[in-house]
Amino acid sequence: MKTLLLEPGKCYHIYNRAKNGDPLFENEEAFRFFMRLYRTHVVPVADTFAYCLLKDHLHLLVRIKSDASGSVYKPFALLFNAYAKGYNNHNDRQGKLFQFKLKRIEIRKERYFYEMVRYINQNARKHGAIDVDSQYRFSSYRATITSAPSLICREELAKFFANGLDLAENLSAEVDEKMIKMFLLEN
Repeated sequence: MKTLLLEPGKCYHIYNRAKNGDPLFENEEAFRFFMRLYRTHVVPVADTFAYCLLKDHLHLLVRIKSDASGSVYKPFALLFNAYAKGYNNHNDRQGKLFQFKLKRIEIRKERYFYEMVRYINQNARKHGAIDVDSQYRFSSYRATITSAPSLICREELAKFFANGLDLAENLSAEVDEKMIKMFLLEN
């Protein structure tokens, strides 16, 4: 029996990086191009809870919609392939851009989900891109704490975090990286 890469109703931490440490996003236009492709290919089949795009890698936290049919892997393949083709064309280069076709970890425990939302939203600061999470424009932090329309499932996150703290306080709380590593070992 063939293993399904992604299954409807399940949450995944999806990540990828540039091959050989090359840049994945070299300027603001590249970040925006990726997000346009993400909205086109992934948003129809997955709910988004967090994302962070950095110069050489990216993180996504999604739940495949329960009514998604067909190969739910295909929209992600289309996203990465379309971005790589556009990037290569724009930069007059050839070859593989991404290190992986699709790296993903199924999120099976609520506590792991909670830590991953915060981990992804704090990733730009962790890698030294900014000093304050709200400064970074290519993560879901701002989209989560704003009241403006966004692709983030804010209401669901607010219910999930329902611990007396607002979303900004929850997103900024210290990440328990030991717990994340423990959950990774379980997978």
